[in-house]
Amino acid sequence: MAACGLRAGRGRHDDAALFHHRLAWLNGVADRYVVFDGGHIVQDYEADEFLSLSPGCVAAMGLRAFDLEPYRHRIAALASSPAAESGSTDNAALAIEWFAEDDTSLDTYEYTIDHVIEHGLEGSPTFVFRTADPAAEDSPFRWLLAINPLPSRKAFAEGGLLSHLHFQYANDLHTLVATDEATGAETLRNPRWYAAMCSNEGTAEDRCAIIRALHHLQ
Repeated sequence: MAACGLRAGRGRHDDAALFHHRLAWLNGVADRYVVFDGGHIVQDYEADEFLSLSPGCVAAMGLRAFDLEPYRHRIAALASSPAAESGSTDNAALAIEWFAEDDTSLDTYEYTIDHVIEHGLEGSPTFVFRTADPAAEDSPFRWLLAINPLPSRKAFAEGGLLSHLHFQYANDLHTLVATDEATGAETLRNPRWYAAMCSNEGTAEDRCAIIRALHHLQ
């Protein structure tokens, strides 16, 4: 699904149409929202009507949040947590078991948040995780970038889509992120590439639908 924001030109008689899935960028700009599914219009909202929808309703339509402030506050809290500052794995943010294509387990590592890049994967706030496990010194999974799952898992429980997660990984952060020496600002070296996985709730057909949607397949 995609959202279309329309805005009447200021002081002019024409309209501007903007097709975008990052709804937060349209907040305060669009005066009308049109929701498409499979190339067909399924919903048409005035801006105030659309912005009054609950986050769960928006997620159930397969659309992104239009208010990022709660996520920014959550990210700031996680980034300033003792685990993130010390690098301790006593309270690991997550543990991941990595598998080869033949389903052989490669290893399991615990990750903590190192810091956050505000505009990372798909322009979204992106967590930078690292593992302090000595066994990961030469592993390609030592550093991990990830954004919040989209939609939330709660949305699926309410009849919406399965969650899917975009991420990148590498042995060293320099492979993933370039740092401006003058400003310290970080940018992704490959902002348009990411691996994706989805939660295993639902059927195989549900999971395939997520992958098809990610790659714009019919």
